Amino acid sequence: MRRLITLLLVAVFAVSLPLTSIAAKEYTPSSQAELTRNMDDFLEKDVSIEGTFLFTGSDFCYQIRKTKINTRDYFCFALGPVNLIRFYLKKNHIQVPELMGLKKGSKIRAYGKFDAMGRDYKFLVVDHFEVVE
Repeated sequence: MRRLITLLLVAVFAVSLPLTSIAAKEYTPSSQAELTRNMDDFLEKDVSIEGTFLFTGSDFCYQIRKTKINTRDYFCFALGPVNLIRFYLKKNHIQVPELMGLKKGSKIRAYGKFDAMGRDYKFLVVDHFEVVE
């Protein structure tokens, strides 16, 4: 009986570890310019970027056929004043209605994983974002 209880406690503890690591995810504040300049330092790292919302769509990011993500499953949006990287939010993400309702000029902070293909195609797969007006 003790062995069973011990196994159950170990199982519960093991399952709770990944959940706490997800909840405690830390994002390094950065800018699009810094990510572009020091790309290798930030690749596949969790970052947060603040900028002015420009627009969203699903067509303007299809320029490169071979990407690490299937861009057809994402909405792409741009933050400015100068858009240096692409921002992708999954089409089934809970914040899609909020993204679609944003007005040009809204201040946004996006959180996600920075990645790139080559030197020219830089993007952030967005975990979530917030309006910081």
